Amino acid sequence: ALRYVADPCHAPVPADGLLDPAYLARRRARIDPSQAAPGYEPGVPSSAGQGLPGAHADTVYLTVVDEHRNAVSFINSLYEGFGSGLVVPGTGIALQNRGALFTLDPAHPNCIAPGKRPYHTIIPALLFRGEQLVLSFGVMGGFMQPQGQVQVLCNLLDWGMDVQQALDAPRFRWIEGNQVAYEAGLAHMTRLALEKRGHAITTNAAPTTMGGGQIIRIDPETGVLQGGSDPRKDGCAVGF
Repeated sequence: ALRYVADPCHAPVPADGLLDPAYLARRRARIDPSQAAPGYEPGVPSSAGQGLPGAHADTVYLTVVDEHRNAVSFINSLYEGFGSGLVVPGTGIALQNRGALFTLDPAHPNCIAPGKRPYHTIIPALLFRGEQLVLSFGVMGGFMQPQGQVQVLCNLLDWGMDVQQALDAPRFRWIEGNQVAYEAGLAHMTRLALEKRGHAITTNAAPTTMGGGQIIRIDPETGVLQGGSDPRKDGCAVGF
């Protein structure tokens, strides 16, 4: 409501879009009657126009595979809000500030130096078996990226899930020290075992903090493509 309730004489409130049956069905589908939700991002009805606050913007990941099975795995992030604060003149393109993750400690392996890449969490991925590309994928989410990628790969390779199941499956996230965020749906006995080992488990983490992945799998024998999109984010899988 805070995003769209405003004086319609001064803001283009998308009343028709908010009442559209298809939009309402999408919003209703996000309700789980069995449990409380930690929070949801506002929806974006089709008639939402210019002048309203934009939808939540963050890291962007996409992957594309063409008819010749050439693949692109692409991720883009400014890191902090507005990145470096520098904008390419005449373009509106803001430049990232990943260099903030350098250190000035000369004894540290991540000490700043000319021509050196900083420590960062940007991990667009391609998975090969021998010379054959079989997966183009990524999992957005800051420091959740490597953790999410490992869990998604385990789901695919060890548990035999398809690409959508691998993304839908609940995840955990190491935060720092002994703190672990534990998504609903993971085994309760596993949680108890972790707590017995001294981990501090939290179960109220928002789904968006568990990363957001996209996958295209290429069948090495038939060349058939399978796409999956993480329900924690606002992407989709499309073939044409």
